Amino acid sequence: MRKVIVATALVVLALSISTSAAETVNAGFFGTWKMNTAKSKADPGPLVKNQTVTIERQGDGFTLTTDAEDAAGAKSHSTRAASLDGKEVTIDTNNPNVTEAYTRINDRSFQRVLKVNGQVRNTLKATLSEDGKSFTIDATGTSAEGKRVHNTTVFDKQ
Repeated sequence: MRKVIVATALVVLALSISTSAAETVNAGFFGTWKMNTAKSKADPGPLVKNQTVTIERQGDGFTLTTDAEDAAGAKSHSTRAASLDGKEVTIDTNNPNVTEAYTRINDRSFQRVLKVNGQVRNTLKATLSEDGKSFTIDATGTSAEGKRVHNTTVFDKQ
């Protein structure tokens, strides 16, 4: 009987560890990344001039900081905490109708779904390269004007 209890406890422990691991981001994503404009594309465009992303561990999740300059020269800075638990969180305190949710796809990929007023506006998939020296974001959705958007952004580790 004792062996059954120990075996059951080990199975429960293994399942809880694997569930916890499923919600964490691959450590290869952590660090500072610079957009590679030569490998990136924006359809319909224009492509942002430059973008730097820093991803840092925060508990089971991560903090994502983005600094960018758009084609017109306007600069932006944003920081958000995220977790790969799939839960929707409000990202703009000025507009509580804008939410996003992050989920783990596999060990090297995660997805973010952005919703405005409950409608999916943008979905992006971030995939870490095999060598860990770059990651690619493939984003599809609609602009505020309702036009289809498909951007592929490649980031190189700094």
